[in-house]
Amino acid sequence: MNFLFSFIVLAEIFAIVAISTNLLMGVVGIFSVAQAAIMGCGAYAYAVLAAAGVPFVPAMGGAMMIAASVNMLTALPSLRLAGDYFVITSFGTQLVATAVFINWVVFTGGAAGLPGIPVAEIFGISFVTAGEFLWISSVALGLVALSFWSLLRSPYGKLLHAIRLDEIAVAASGRKVLRAKIGVSLVSGAYAGCGGALYAAYISFIDPVSFDIHVSVLVITMVVIGGARTLAGSILGPFLLLAIPQVLTLLELSSTQVGPVRQLIYGLILIVCVVWRPQGLAGRSL
Repeated sequence: MNFLFSFIVLAEIFAIVAISTNLLMGVVGIFSVAQAAIMGCGAYAYAVLAAAGVPFVPAMGGAMMIAASVNMLTALPSLRLAGDYFVITSFGTQLVATAVFINWVVFTGGAAGLPGIPVAEIFGISFVTAGEFLWISSVALGLVALSFWSLLRSPYGKLLHAIRLDEIAVAASGRKVLRAKIGVSLVSGAYAGCGGALYAAYISFIDPVSFDIHVSVLVITMVVIGGARTLAGSILGPFLLLAIPQVLTLLELSSTQVGPVRQLIYGLILIVCVVWRPQGLAGRSL
């Protein structure tokens, strides 16, 4: 049962990060490959704050604020760009963040990572086991999902949809496109920071590999397969893709074979989904 709870916790954490990616990629049409880097900023920020004695909730709030600020500051110079140009700049952001995680040893622990991150504790109650932490991850996912659902149905959400469909027309109508993009970068960064903080609190260990380019690609794959611009797709994708490694444990594969086989399955699912189901399992095409 603890194995099942652990799977659900990780799937819910990645669902939060997938929602942050879906907000940029699916809703606004900004294709970013740096969400793992922003998730890492939230994770490292939480780890440092928690190690300094800051309680769980304030530390998580601080991690979300830091991740949102970093996402906005790194995206700000490239928000006027579109298409392939923004992808290139976000890829550069991911590479720079990975380099910082590896070399800023004082705060990140370098390539060795940060072990012994304090466990989550609220009102004197420690959430140590997967079953206990499931309460925190479920509440966090519920709040993020509710805010995402409310945002999409607000006037601001309709503006974001309009920007994706025709940015020039929106600007010509007098709307502040750049301001809207900055706002969505802040919200997306806060979501990713929330996922990173939860990941650090649950695993109690983080390293640069946990937030490299492969993780960003994995999250994008989750959104595409689950379904862009839909809340259900952002939740369904992580649960589906994270279940694959668990199924592979039932097969007689060596440790050197599991990784390549997993990547092969991910690639095949993505190809099949793009060719025959471009709108994803939950509905709307990009």
